[in-house]
Parts: sequence; C-alpha cells; structure tokens
Amino acid sequence: MFGKRLTDELNGRDQLAGALLGFGALNWGLIGLANFDAVRAVFGKSAASRVAYGLVGASGAYAIARGVRLARR
Repeated sequence: MFGKRLTDELNGRDQLAGALLGFGALNWGLIGLANFDAVRAVFGKSAASRVAYGLVGASGAYAIARGVRLARR
C-alpha cells in the first residue's frame, strides 16, 4: 500500500512543468511586489516573451491534468 511505484516518481515532463511553474510564479511575484517583469526584461516585447508565457500556461494546464490523474488513484 505504501510502497513506491514507478508512476509515483516524477518524470521529465513533470520536472520541466514544475520548473516552468516555479519561474512563472516568481515572475508574477516580482510583478506584484516590485512591478518588474523578468520575462520582459530578458526577452523584451517579442515573440520569445509570448512563447515563455505560453509555456508557463501550458505547464499549468499539464500540472492540473496530472494532479487530477494522480488524485483519482
């Protein structure tokens, strides 16, 4: 019952999604506290910044779907 299963471990997608969510959360924290957008500071107002925001959003959707799947077990 409490044994470790292979599906309980984080895979590469889980780790990448977690890292992107962490960076996104830090960025939103900086925006709220200091009115500083780190993504825009690094990439400017370009397509790269839109990609970065899109990846954070996709990571959030993945994390929700993954959490729901794990909660059903």
